Amino acid sequence: MKNYDVIIIGGGINGLTTACYLQKSGLSVGVFEARGQCGAHCDTIELGRPGYLYNTHANWLVPAMSPAMADLDLEGYGLDLRGTDVIFALNYSDGTNTVQSLDPSVTMASVARHSEKDAATLAKMLEYGMANMEDAIEINGLLQFSRPTMALAERVAKFNDGLLKHLGLSIDGDDAMRMTGYEIVEAVFESDKIRAFPGALGEYTGQWPLNRRVGPTVLGLCSMSPMAVHTAKGGSHALNHSLVRCFVAHGGEIWTTCPVSKILVENGKAVGIKLSDHALMPGEEIRAKTIVSNLTLVPTFRDLLGEAVIGPEWMRRIKYFNYDDPQLVNVYYALKDAPVFKSAEYDPAIQRCWVGYFGTDSLEQIRLAQTQAMTGVVPTKTMGGWSVTTLADPAQAPAGGHIINSWITVPPNPRRWGNKTLNGWNTWKEGLAEALGDSMDNLFEEMVPGFKASIIERHTMHPLNAENSNPSAIRGNMIGGSAIPEQAGENRPLPGVCVNGAARSFIPGLYLSNSIHPFGATHLASGYIAAGEIAEDLGCRDQSWWDSKPFDWFFSNMGRIPMNLGVADKWKV
Repeated sequence: MKNYDVIIIGGGINGLTTACYLQKSGLSVGVFEARGQCGAHCDTIELGRPGYLYNTHANWLVPAMSPAMADLDLEGYGLDLRGTDVIFALNYSDGTNTVQSLDPSVTMASVARHSEKDAATLAKMLEYGMANMEDAIEINGLLQFSRPTMALAERVAKFNDGLLKHLGLSIDGDDAMRMTGYEIVEAVFESDKIRAFPGALGEYTGQWPLNRRVGPTVLGLCSMSPMAVHTAKGGSHALNHSLVRCFVAHGGEIWTTCPVSKILVENGKAVGIKLSDHALMPGEEIRAKTIVSNLTLVPTFRDLLGEAVIGPEWMRRIKYFNYDDPQLVNVYYALKDAPVFKSAEYDPAIQRCWVGYFGTDSLEQIRLAQTQAMTGVVPTKTMGGWSVTTLADPAQAPAGGHIINSWITVPPNPRRWGNKTLNGWNTWKEGLAEALGDSMDNLFEEMVPGFKASIIERHTMHPLNAENSNPSAIRGNMIGGSAIPEQAGENRPLPGVCVNGAARSFIPGLYLSNSIHPFGATHLASGYIAAGEIAEDLGCRDQSWWDSKPFDWFFSNMGRIPMNLGVADKWKV
C-alpha cells in the first residue's frame, strides 16, 4: 500500500477537518476509520420507523461560525444549514417562558416580562458589545480557533473588565476569570427565572457553570446574543458528508473498516501506523511524515503507543485523564404532531423555538442537579433540554411527523437515585435509562398537554451506548475528555502532552486533533487548529484560500439561511 505525507487516525469531524485543509494544501493525506463510515458523533440514523431520522449525538450544529465553512466551501459540498428565528427557550412550571431570538429586541422584550432590571442589563451588554463589536468578534474567534495563551487570557480579562464596569458591577475582569458560572450569573441578573437561562445554556454548551474558570464564557452567555446554531437538511450527518466530499474532491483517500492497532515509532519519532488484524487489510503498515490521532487521549497513548513508548510516568498520568463530567441520557421521540407548549398561551414565540430547556424555575435548581450529577447522584428533579429538529428541517421526518431529541444530565457512574442505591456503570444495563425516559415523558406531558398521546415511538441512549458506538467516547464523553479547569485552556488535554502549540504532542511527528483545545464540537475548531500547526511545520500554511476569519461566513450568509421551515403557518412571524 502507498505511503502518505499525513495519516489521520479516525474519521470524526475534527479529523476530517484537518484532513481537508492539509489535502487542499497539496499534501497527500490518508484517513483510516474503524467504522464503515466517518463521523461517529454526527450520526443521523433511523432507530425504528422508516423516515424518522435521529441525530444520536451532535444535534446543534455550529459550523457557520468556523473559518472552515468558507475555506473548504462546505456549502458547495452539500451542507445545507437550516434554523429557526427563536433559537433557545426556557419553559417554566407556571406556564411562562423566556425566549432567545436572532432579533435582540425580541429577546429583551421576553426578559422584560420577568424583570425590567434584567432587560436593562441586557440592553447595557448589547450597548457595550456594539461599541466594541470588532474587538468582541476577534476575541471570540481567537478563544475558539487559536491556541490558548496568557496574552489572550489578559485580553479577555481586559474586555470583560470594561463590560463589568459598564454594567456598574463591583467585580472586575480578573475576578471573572476566577469565578464559577453561577457566581457570574448571580452577579449579573436578579430574577430567578432569568438567572436559569445562562445556567441552562452553559450546561448545554459543555461549559459547566459549576466549574471555575468558566466565568468569562458564562458571562458571554449572559448576553443572550444571537448564536450561529443550526441543524442541516437531512440531519447532522450532512456535516460529515460535506467534509468527506471536500476531502475526496481534492484527492484525499479514506479507508473505512480499517481500525489502527499501533502507531509506529522509530528513534523517538512517529513514522506510521499498523492496522488491526480485523481491518480490511489485516496487519498492514503504512508510513507517513506526520501522524494525526483523532482518537481521544487515552486510546491514543495507552492503546496505540503503550508504556514501552511513553514510559511509566506518562502512562500513570494518562490513565487518570478525566472523562467523568456529567453526561447525557438522550430520549428520542417520533411524534404524530408538532408539540404545542402550554406556555404558548403566554408567548407564542416558543412554538418557533427548536432548542430549549425545561424542568427548572431557577439557577439554584440547576446548581443542585449539576452538583448531584457531579457526585454520582442522578438528579432527583427531572430537568433537561429538548430539540424539535423538524421545526428547522422537516425533512428529518415523514410529512406531518416530528422528531424530538431530549436529554437529561446524569453521572456516568450513578451510585444513587432517590432512595435507591445504584450499581455504577452497570446500572445502564439494568434499565435506568428507560426509567429516566418515563420521567421525561411525564415532564413533557406537564409542559405539552397531550404529548404522550402523540408519541409514535421512543428510544433512549445512555453513556454506555455512546461508548459502545465510539470507543473514544469513554464514559460517554463526546467532547474528548472533561473540560474541567485542570483539563481546559492551556492545560488541555494535560500539561505537557502538547508542546509549542495546542496539537503538537511530545512525540515528534505525532499530532492530536481530538482532546485538544477547545474541545470536540461541531464548530470544527480542534481540527482547524491541528491543521494550522501541521501546515506550519510542513511549510504549506501560506495558502491564498486559507484566510477566512471566524464568523465571516455566518455574518455574510445568515440572512439567507432557511428559517422556520417546519413551523405551522399559525406560529410563523
